[in-house]
Amino acid sequence: MLCFTNIYNARILDERNFDLDGMNPAQILGRQKCLYGKNMDVISKKTGFAIIIAAFSAFLFVPHAQAGSIDFSGSSGNLSASVNFSLSGNTLTVTLTNTSTDDVLVPTDVLTGVFFNTTHTLTPVSANPNGSTVFYGALTNVGDGWGYAAGISAQGMNSAISATGAVVGLGHSNFSLANNALQGLDYGLLSAGDKSSTGNTGVKGHGLLIKDSVTFTLTAGNEFSLSDLNGSVVFQYGTDLSETHYIGTVPEPSLTLLLGIGFAAVTIIGSRWKK
Repeated sequence: MLCFTNIYNARILDERNFDLDGMNPAQILGRQKCLYGKNMDVISKKTGFAIIIAAFSAFLFVPHAQAGSIDFSGSSGNLSASVNFSLSGNTLTVTLTNTSTDDVLVPTDVLTGVFFNTTHTLTPVSANPNGSTVFYGALTNVGDGWGYAAGISAQGMNSAISATGAVVGLGHSNFSLANNALQGLDYGLLSAGDKSSTGNTGVKGHGLLIKDSVTFTLTAGNEFSLSDLNGSVVFQYGTDLSETHYIGTVPEPSLTLLLGIGFAAVTIIGSRWKK
Protein backbone atom coordinates (compact mmCIF):
# COMPACT_ATOMS: atom_id res chain seq x y z
CA MET A 1 0.00 0.00 0.00
CA LEU A 2 1.42 3.39 -1.05
CA CYS A 3 1.69 6.24 1.42
CA PHE A 4 2.42 9.89 0.71
CA THR A 5 3.83 12.61 2.91
CA ASN A 6 1.51 15.01 1.13
CA ILE A 7 -1.91 14.31 2.64
CA TYR A 8 -3.72 16.11 -0.19
CA ASN A 9 -2.11 13.87 -2.86
CA ALA A 10 -2.81 10.80 -0.78
CA ARG A 11 -6.48 11.69 -0.56
CA ILE A 12 -6.69 12.15 -4.34
CA LEU A 13 -5.08 8.73 -4.83
CA ASP A 14 -7.50 7.23 -2.37
CA GLU A 15 -10.53 8.67 -4.13
CA ARG A 16 -9.38 7.63 -7.61
CA ASN A 17 -7.92 4.19 -7.07
CA PHE A 18 -9.47 2.63 -3.96
CA ASP A 19 -12.96 1.49 -3.10
CA LEU A 20 -13.14 1.98 0.66
CA ASP A 21 -16.53 0.26 0.80
CA GLY A 22 -14.91 -2.93 -0.41
CA MET A 23 -12.18 -2.94 2.22
CA ASN A 24 -12.22 -4.95 5.43
CA PRO A 25 -11.75 -3.09 8.76
CA ALA A 26 -8.00 -3.76 8.88
CA GLN A 27 -7.51 -2.34 5.40
CA ILE A 28 -9.56 0.74 6.18
CA LEU A 29 -7.53 1.33 9.37
CA GLY A 30 -4.33 0.94 7.39
CA ARG A 31 -5.55 3.43 4.77
CA GLN A 32 -6.46 5.93 7.48
CA LYS A 33 -3.07 5.55 9.11
CA CYS A 34 -1.50 6.06 5.72
CA LEU A 35 -3.42 9.31 5.33
CA TYR A 36 -3.06 10.68 8.84
CA GLY A 37 0.11 9.04 10.16
CA LYS A 38 0.77 9.24 13.89
CA ASN A 39 -2.37 11.27 14.46
CA MET A 40 -4.32 8.00 14.28
CA ASP A 41 -2.15 6.50 17.04
CA VAL A 42 -2.75 9.55 19.21
CA ILE A 43 -6.50 9.27 18.63
CA SER A 44 -6.40 5.55 19.49
CA LYS A 45 -4.47 6.22 22.70
CA LYS A 46 -6.83 8.97 23.76
CA THR A 47 -9.83 6.78 23.00
CA GLY A 48 -8.37 3.88 24.98
CA PHE A 49 -7.64 6.17 27.91
CA ALA A 50 -11.20 7.53 27.85
CA ILE A 51 -12.68 4.02 27.76
CA ILE A 52 -10.62 2.89 30.76
CA ILE A 53 -11.51 5.99 32.76
CA ALA A 54 -15.20 5.59 31.89
CA ALA A 55 -15.20 1.94 32.93
CA PHE A 56 -13.39 2.73 36.19
CA SER A 57 -15.82 5.54 36.97
CA ALA A 58 -18.79 3.29 36.24
CA PHE A 59 -17.43 0.72 38.67
CA LEU A 60 -17.13 3.32 41.40
CA PHE A 61 -20.27 5.34 40.95
CA VAL A 62 -23.04 3.18 39.47
CA PRO A 63 -25.34 2.22 42.36
CA HIS A 64 -24.84 -1.38 43.46
CA ALA A 65 -28.57 -1.85 43.76
CA GLN A 66 -28.99 -1.81 40.01
CA ALA A 67 -27.59 -5.34 39.86
CA GLY A 68 -29.73 -8.48 40.26
CA SER A 69 -28.31 -9.16 43.70
CA ILE A 70 -27.27 -7.05 46.67
CA ASP A 71 -25.63 -7.99 49.97
CA PHE A 72 -25.88 -6.24 53.33
CA SER A 73 -23.83 -7.00 56.41
CA GLY A 74 -23.32 -5.55 59.85
CA SER A 75 -22.10 -6.26 63.35
CA SER A 76 -22.39 -5.15 66.95
CA GLY A 77 -19.93 -6.49 69.50
CA ASN A 78 -19.82 -10.27 69.10
CA LEU A 79 -22.93 -10.28 66.92
CA SER A 80 -22.83 -10.22 63.14
CA ALA A 81 -25.26 -10.95 60.33
CA SER A 82 -25.73 -10.73 56.59
CA VAL A 83 -28.64 -10.71 54.18
CA ASN A 84 -28.71 -11.17 50.43
CA PHE A 85 -31.53 -9.85 48.24
CA SER A 86 -31.68 -11.40 44.75
CA LEU A 87 -34.23 -10.36 42.15
CA SER A 88 -35.00 -12.46 39.08
CA GLY A 89 -38.05 -11.33 37.16
CA ASN A 90 -40.81 -11.10 39.75
CA THR A 91 -39.13 -13.47 42.20
CA LEU A 92 -37.27 -11.99 45.15
CA THR A 93 -35.18 -14.30 47.33
CA VAL A 94 -33.90 -13.07 50.69
CA THR A 95 -31.22 -15.10 52.45
CA LEU A 96 -30.76 -14.13 56.10
CA THR A 97 -27.71 -15.50 57.95
CA ASN A 98 -26.43 -15.24 61.51
CA THR A 99 -22.71 -15.06 60.72
CA SER A 100 -21.37 -14.67 64.26
CA THR A 101 -18.73 -17.19 65.29
CA ASP A 102 -19.61 -16.79 68.98
CA ASP A 103 -21.82 -19.14 70.99
CA VAL A 104 -25.48 -18.27 71.58
CA LEU A 105 -26.06 -18.05 75.31
CA VAL A 106 -29.13 -15.83 75.76
CA PRO A 107 -32.18 -14.91 73.64
CA THR A 108 -30.66 -11.60 72.58
CA ASP A 109 -27.94 -13.58 70.76
CA VAL A 110 -30.61 -15.06 68.47
CA LEU A 111 -31.21 -13.27 65.15
CA THR A 112 -34.96 -12.93 64.76
CA GLY A 113 -35.55 -10.49 61.91
CA VAL A 114 -34.43 -8.14 59.19
CA PHE A 115 -36.15 -4.83 58.48
CA PHE A 116 -35.93 -2.84 55.25
CA ASN A 117 -37.69 -0.21 53.16
CA THR A 118 -39.75 -0.62 50.01
CA THR A 119 -42.77 1.21 48.64
CA HIS A 120 -43.82 -1.65 46.39
CA THR A 121 -45.78 -4.85 46.89
CA LEU A 122 -44.08 -8.04 48.06
CA THR A 123 -46.00 -11.25 48.67
CA PRO A 124 -44.51 -14.02 50.87
CA VAL A 125 -44.39 -17.42 49.16
CA SER A 126 -42.12 -19.87 50.99
CA ALA A 127 -39.03 -20.36 53.16
CA ASN A 128 -36.35 -23.05 53.26
CA PRO A 129 -33.48 -23.80 55.65
CA ASN A 130 -30.75 -23.17 53.07
CA GLY A 131 -28.89 -26.30 54.19
CA SER A 132 -29.09 -25.32 57.87
CA THR A 133 -29.92 -27.51 60.88
CA VAL A 134 -32.94 -27.19 63.18
CA PHE A 135 -32.35 -27.50 66.93
CA TYR A 136 -34.64 -28.02 69.94
CA GLY A 137 -37.44 -29.73 68.02
CA ALA A 138 -38.65 -30.79 64.58
CA LEU A 139 -39.77 -28.27 61.99
CA THR A 140 -41.71 -29.52 58.98
CA ASN A 141 -41.83 -26.22 57.13
CA VAL A 142 -39.51 -23.29 57.88
CA GLY A 143 -42.22 -20.93 56.71
CA ASP A 144 -44.31 -21.97 59.72
CA GLY A 145 -42.15 -19.77 61.93
CA TRP A 146 -41.57 -16.61 59.90
CA GLY A 147 -43.73 -13.79 58.58
CA TYR A 148 -43.49 -10.77 56.29
CA ALA A 149 -45.28 -7.45 56.76
CA ALA A 150 -45.26 -4.10 54.95
CA GLY A 151 -46.51 -0.70 56.03
CA ILE A 152 -45.14 -1.17 59.55
CA SER A 153 -42.75 0.90 61.63
CA ALA A 154 -39.71 -0.94 62.94
CA GLN A 155 -36.36 0.72 63.64
CA GLY A 156 -37.03 3.32 60.95
CA MET A 157 -37.99 0.74 58.31
CA ASN A 158 -41.42 0.03 56.78
CA SER A 159 -41.09 -3.70 55.95
CA ALA A 160 -40.06 -6.71 58.00
CA ILE A 161 -39.28 -10.40 57.85
CA SER A 162 -39.47 -11.63 61.42
CA ALA A 163 -39.78 -14.73 63.59
CA THR A 164 -41.30 -12.96 66.60
CA GLY A 165 -44.32 -10.83 67.42
CA ALA A 166 -42.13 -7.83 68.21
CA VAL A 167 -43.33 -5.98 65.10
CA VAL A 168 -46.79 -4.47 65.42
CA GLY A 169 -48.78 -5.67 62.43
CA LEU A 170 -46.89 -8.96 62.11
CA GLY A 171 -48.41 -11.44 64.52
CA HIS A 172 -48.57 -14.63 62.47
CA SER A 173 -46.40 -16.61 60.07
CA ASN A 174 -47.24 -16.28 56.38
CA PHE A 175 -44.45 -18.03 54.50
CA SER A 176 -46.59 -21.19 54.76
CA LEU A 177 -50.27 -21.95 55.30
CA ALA A 178 -49.79 -22.70 59.01
CA ASN A 179 -50.59 -19.13 60.17
CA ASN A 180 -48.81 -19.77 63.47
CA ALA A 181 -48.74 -17.10 66.13
CA LEU A 182 -45.31 -15.47 66.34
CA GLN A 183 -44.60 -15.00 70.01
CA GLY A 184 -41.57 -15.21 72.24
CA LEU A 185 -38.50 -17.02 70.96
CA ASP A 186 -40.35 -19.85 69.25
CA TYR A 187 -38.29 -19.34 66.08
CA GLY A 188 -35.04 -17.63 65.09
CA LEU A 189 -31.48 -18.07 63.85
CA LEU A 190 -28.60 -19.40 65.93
CA SER A 191 -25.09 -18.24 65.13
CA ALA A 192 -22.66 -20.08 62.89
CA GLY A 193 -20.51 -20.66 65.99
CA ASP A 194 -23.28 -21.83 68.32
CA LYS A 195 -22.83 -24.84 70.58
CA SER A 196 -26.22 -26.46 70.98
CA SER A 197 -25.41 -27.88 74.42
CA THR A 198 -24.95 -24.42 75.93
CA GLY A 199 -27.31 -21.49 76.31
CA ASN A 200 -29.86 -20.74 78.99
CA THR A 201 -33.42 -22.03 79.08
CA GLY A 202 -34.57 -18.95 77.21
CA VAL A 203 -32.65 -20.33 74.22
CA LYS A 204 -32.98 -24.09 74.62
CA GLY A 205 -36.38 -24.30 76.28
CA HIS A 206 -38.62 -22.44 73.86
CA GLY A 207 -38.83 -23.24 70.18
CA LEU A 208 -37.28 -24.32 66.95
CA LEU A 209 -34.08 -22.45 66.26
CA ILE A 210 -32.12 -22.80 63.05
CA LYS A 211 -28.35 -22.76 62.68
CA ASP A 212 -27.67 -20.48 60.88
CA SER A 213 -29.50 -19.37 57.70
CA VAL A 214 -32.93 -19.22 56.04
CA THR A 215 -33.88 -18.29 52.47
CA PHE A 216 -37.24 -16.60 51.92
CA THR A 217 -39.02 -16.38 48.58
CA LEU A 218 -41.41 -13.55 47.80
CA THR A 219 -43.22 -12.40 44.67
CA ALA A 220 -42.35 -8.82 43.75
CA GLY A 221 -44.57 -6.38 41.91
CA ASN A 222 -43.44 -5.14 38.51
CA GLU A 223 -42.31 -1.80 39.92
CA PHE A 224 -40.10 -3.28 42.65
CA SER A 225 -36.38 -2.64 42.34
CA LEU A 226 -33.46 -3.45 44.61
CA SER A 227 -32.78 0.29 44.67
CA ASP A 228 -35.89 0.55 46.90
CA LEU A 229 -33.74 -0.80 49.72
CA ASN A 230 -31.81 2.48 49.71
CA GLY A 231 -28.49 1.07 50.88
CA SER A 232 -29.32 -0.19 54.37
CA VAL A 233 -31.30 -2.69 56.45
CA VAL A 234 -31.67 -3.37 60.19
CA PHE A 235 -30.89 -6.70 61.87
CA GLN A 236 -33.04 -7.45 64.93
CA TYR A 237 -32.27 -9.83 67.81
CA GLY A 238 -34.38 -11.18 70.68
CA THR A 239 -38.11 -10.78 71.11
CA ASP A 240 -38.60 -7.02 71.50
CA LEU A 241 -37.68 -3.99 69.39
CA SER A 242 -35.91 -2.51 72.42
CA GLU A 243 -33.39 -5.36 72.31
CA THR A 244 -30.23 -5.54 70.24
CA HIS A 245 -30.47 -4.24 66.69
CA TYR A 246 -28.04 -2.59 64.31
CA ILE A 247 -27.78 -1.32 60.76
CA GLY A 248 -26.50 -3.45 57.90
CA THR A 249 -24.97 -1.74 54.89
CA VAL A 250 -23.59 -2.65 51.47
CA PRO A 251 -19.82 -3.19 51.77
CA GLU A 252 -17.91 -0.69 49.63
CA PRO A 253 -15.04 -1.85 47.37
CA SER A 254 -11.87 -2.09 49.44
CA LEU A 255 -9.08 0.47 49.06
CA THR A 256 -6.72 -2.30 47.98
CA LEU A 257 -9.09 -3.34 45.20
CA LEU A 258 -9.50 0.24 43.96
CA LEU A 259 -5.75 0.85 43.98
CA GLY A 260 -5.23 -2.41 42.11
CA ILE A 261 -7.68 -1.41 39.40
CA GLY A 262 -6.09 2.02 39.12
CA PHE A 263 -2.60 0.55 38.84
CA ALA A 264 -3.74 -1.88 36.16
CA ALA A 265 -5.32 0.96 34.18
CA VAL A 266 -2.14 3.06 34.36
CA THR A 267 -0.01 0.09 33.32
CA ILE A 268 -2.21 -0.62 30.29
CA ILE A 269 -2.18 3.01 29.23
CA GLY A 270 1.58 3.22 29.67
CA SER A 271 2.27 0.12 27.62
CA ARG A 272 -0.02 1.32 24.83
CA TRP A 273 1.64 4.74 24.80
CA LYS A 274 5.10 3.29 24.25
CA LYS A 275 4.01 1.37 21.15
